[in-house]
Amino acid sequence: MGQPDGVRRAANDLAAATPEVFAQYTVSEALNSYPGIGPLTGARVLGEIADDRSRFREARALKAYAGTAPTTVASGKSHAVHH
Repeated sequence: MGQPDGVRRAANDLAAATPEVFAQYTVSEALNSYPGIGPLTGARVLGEIADDRSRFREARALKAYAGTAPTTVASGKSHAVHH
């Protein structure tokens, strides 16, 4: 058994344990309710935004942090909205 086998086994063990641990967080149900977010992706999102609900007081702040909030660029006669 080489090092790649050990790394693969460790990654598989982590992927198997993540849903059980993620389910212990109160926000897991809310994160899992979003389309396309399952236990593994939800755990990654939770890791990025943390379990501190006061960190992002409204959805707009979280969207801005994630870089998905629309931005308006206006200069002279042109006006554009980007995502």
